[in-house]
Amino acid sequence: MNMLDTRHVILFNHSTSAELFSAELPIPQQRSQSDLLRSALELAHNAKTNLTGVDLIEQDLSNLDLSNLKMNKAQFSTSDLSGAKLMKGRLKEANFGGACLAGADLSGADLRHARLAGVDLQGANLEGADLRRADLDGADLRGAVLRRVKFEKASLRNANVEGADLSGAIFTYCVANGSNFTNALFDGIEFYMSDFKQVTGMSDEVRGHALRRGCGFDD
Repeated sequence: MNMLDTRHVILFNHSTSAELFSAELPIPQQRSQSDLLRSALELAHNAKTNLTGVDLIEQDLSNLDLSNLKMNKAQFSTSDLSGAKLMKGRLKEANFGGACLAGADLSGADLRHARLAGVDLQGANLEGADLRRADLDGADLRGAVLRRVKFEKASLRNANVEGADLSGAIFTYCVANGSNFTNALFDGIEFYMSDFKQVTGMSDEVRGHALRRGCGFDD
């Protein structure tokens, strides 16, 4: 194979432009730039590469296996991550603004301080994820698996949590004003000093439990 049959693909840090990973990849005629990036990420995943701050803005990352990778401060803005596997990923301070994570598996992921405002997380699996101080304002969490999720000091203003499974989730000093919890499961949920003003779909029993734990509702 001569040099014309390969292309050097590089993954960069969004903030510093430092090179994080590079690989020589074959370029059959039908192979697009998106195909090359996906292949590079597959190799980086297999090599357990540290991809802190990686620039993956406006990319098709659907159904990719990116599990267990260190991707703190990664930039995923407006990318398609539907069905992606991000289990146990280290995604602290990652930016998902405008991205699609519908059906993605983020179970056990570290998403502290992550920016997920307005993100499509319909049917996503976030069981056991750490969402402390994460921004989920306006996020679409319909039907999501949120069992044992840590929402300490997270923001869920106007989020749609309809039909989600919140069993064993922890809401501590959380702000969820205006959110929709219709048909959500609250088995074994923990509340403490959180703000639930103007929420809908929360039963009187669940409200009573939250009130006893210092949470605020409309007067």
